[in-house]
Amino acid sequence: MLPEAIRPLLPPSAAEATPPRDVTSRFGRRVRRVFFNAAFYGGLLGWTALFIPLSPFLWGRRVVAARAGRAAAMRHVIMQYGRVCCGLLAALVPFHAEGAAIRLPGVIGSARPPRRNVGLPPLPRLPEPCIIIPNHQSFFDPYCMGVLPITNFVFAVRSWPFRIPLYGRCMRRVGYINTEEMDAETFFAKAGALLREGVSVVIFPEGTRSASGRMGRFHSGAFRLALRENAPIVPMCIDGTGAVFPKGKAFGQPTPVRVRVLDPVDPAAFRSFGEAAHAHLRRHVKHAIQNTLSGSHSIIPHGMTSDAGRQPGAPETAVSGK
Repeated sequence: MLPEAIRPLLPPSAAEATPPRDVTSRFGRRVRRVFFNAAFYGGLLGWTALFIPLSPFLWGRRVVAARAGRAAAMRHVIMQYGRVCCGLLAALVPFHAEGAAIRLPGVIGSARPPRRNVGLPPLPRLPEPCIIIPNHQSFFDPYCMGVLPITNFVFAVRSWPFRIPLYGRCMRRVGYINTEEMDAETFFAKAGALLREGVSVVIFPEGTRSASGRMGRFHSGAFRLALRENAPIVPMCIDGTGAVFPKGKAFGQPTPVRVRVLDPVDPAAFRSFGEAAHAHLRRHVKHAIQNTLSGSHSIIPHGMTSDAGRQPGAPETAVSGK
């Protein structure tokens, strides 16, 4: 393509034959987008088709080798599925996972944390059990849990995934929590029992994906649960998945993704606030996630909806999915 500076000196026919720079750049972006979608969804379907018949063998191996319970072994197998999905996305877009607790599969490559040099203090470990609190941008966010160093955890989710054939049955077998089929006390009882058994719980406090990129209001269920069970909260920042897989759109676009695990938060430090402890804990965790997203030069605009207008400790939906 000829430089723009000499285009006015050319005959009209020659100038018209030279495509504008923005046209070629748009064409290049479309080609990259088509390749990304074909590679990602093709790879996801292929891996899923392989995983389904392979999962019983992986489950049996985990039960025998690790002497794990049946449910715990299945949770481990499901997280292996998620880790490969993260590796698939990392092969197509820049995928950066940060945080001392992160342990990524070898396929992630450059996202693997560097080896610790002799003389440095030992890396902190993710507390178990714990309540993992991520923000929610995309359908891919649950797969991002595959970067965590633990596998014995369940999700608290809405009812629609439980209606998926085979998948829904598997979710019930491993102890996933359907937040729409129970009241608050039943949720606290089931989630609390899992925590006391050593099983961590992942809760998306926004309850749904963001269509605008702005963080939604955090529901209080996860934070009330943390105070009831004295379970540490692990905030998790996910940025970029909403741009890669926008809500309401069938096809994605290649965009960098960042995942960061923040330091655990001890709910006992908020008990001095009395009845308003859950509200202060909720704001603290939300501010930590929001500040991290803002400080990392977020890929899409984020904003934090205000908690103004709601008195501390006021009644609120206790389960994040409602």
